[in-house]
Amino acid sequence: MTGDTRVRGESPPVRGERASEPLIAAGLVAAVVVVLFLVERADAVPPGTVLRGPAAWTVAGLIVLAGVGLLVHGLIRRTAWHYPEQDDRDLRIDMLRGVAIVFVVVNHVELPSLLQLASQETIGIVSGAELFVAMSGVVVGMVYRERLARTDLVEVTGTLLRRSWKLYRAALVVVLTVYLLTLLPGVDGRAVTTFDGGAGQVANTYPNVERLADYPVPGYVIRDLLRLQLGPWQFNVMGLYVVLMLAAPLLLAALRRRLVLLVLAASWGTYALSSVIATRVLPSQFEDSFPLLTWQVLFVTGLTVGWYRTTLLAFVRRPTGRAVLVLVVLAHLGAVLLAASSSFLANGYDVRLDLLPAATFDRVYAAWFDRRTLGLGRLLEVWLVLATLYGLLTAYWRPVSRAFGWFLIPLGQASLYVFILHVFAALIVSNVPGLDGGSIAAATLAHAVVLAVLWIMVTRRVLFRIVTR
Repeated sequence: MTGDTRVRGESPPVRGERASEPLIAAGLVAAVVVVLFLVERADAVPPGTVLRGPAAWTVAGLIVLAGVGLLVHGLIRRTAWHYPEQDDRDLRIDMLRGVAIVFVVVNHVELPSLLQLASQETIGIVSGAELFVAMSGVVVGMVYRERLARTDLVEVTGTLLRRSWKLYRAALVVVLTVYLLTLLPGVDGRAVTTFDGGAGQVANTYPNVERLADYPVPGYVIRDLLRLQLGPWQFNVMGLYVVLMLAAPLLLAALRRRLVLLVLAASWGTYALSSVIATRVLPSQFEDSFPLLTWQVLFVTGLTVGWYRTTLLAFVRRPTGRAVLVLVVLAHLGAVLLAASSSFLANGYDVRLDLLPAATFDRVYAAWFDRRTLGLGRLLEVWLVLATLYGLLTAYWRPVSRAFGWFLIPLGQASLYVFILHVFAALIVSNVPGLDGGSIAAATLAHAVVLAVLWIMVTRRVLFRIVTR
């Protein structure tokens, strides 16, 4: 989200891209929505399905079999489907970022749609936020290693500091603009100005903001605004990116001096310490959901992976590396089955597998996969997901990019732009009459329209000179 995967040259067109693909996708969405409306009219919407006994284990076996089959086929020999490595820009990363931003949009525009079946911890116990922070680090490591080969650290530091300042200004503009929009007559801003933490706990994400209308404006309100202590909950992670960009020059300088072990030891040591002693470093709102000392480990590890990307890819091509890749994919398949064992049903069309007792799953989840504190299991699963999907895209690039690349790659290449605009989309959708009735068909249509509009805005470069990218 915070960097650009382009190393040199312009972004090449998506292979296999055809003008008819958006029309085909729109037709499929329309057909699905019509069917859903008919089902809902017949009052036949199920409450969700939990498979038990032999049925659950059969589905689990099929998932493992499919995963292993794709893995073996992808490793046996290089085919015409493989990713062409000669590209200047790694479109696989762009597509992964596209997946992550779609997950973020779907989860933040809170509606019970079919798209939730993919975004609600289905591909593993991860969310779009973790994937974004990790991939932001990867992109910074990739891009700025190339730049350091052509220029000096002083220039790179200046570029990153300007990037951090640009993100900070964008955050302030979004926070104020969203608040002003909620003041318009007939606009209900609760979708962005409050956060429902469950169990009746609703937090105000714009505390004391009404005091901005006072004259003179109280100093503490200005202070809170500048500290990013208020704003839409869908947007608070931006403060984390501001800080990480400030730290990036120091990390790059250390990697340039080959102090990779020191960098990783300091990052993971800080993460371990923060899991024992919770410490709030900054007063910013992002610390409530994304504690800096905890979440930095995703960015720092990602930056290191991006810095050594060429070395890691060469390692995977060797027999030992392939063996490690097999273990990674198998571990990820296990995590997918664990995620499928959750008793949480996103909506009436969700399907879960009763592979573990609910109490056991809850204990494992709380101990190892907590999102805010970034449990060790969740942290490791982030890298299992990214490695598995990156390998999948490498082996099956042509069919996957043909099916989804035309849509996901543009969104991934403009992920910061999409991230900013999705906050306004969440506000608009929350004020559309009829969408709060729980209709899965209407919610699916709303999500599809939001994503389509964002895609059109990206591909037509709407407001590119105004909205930060």
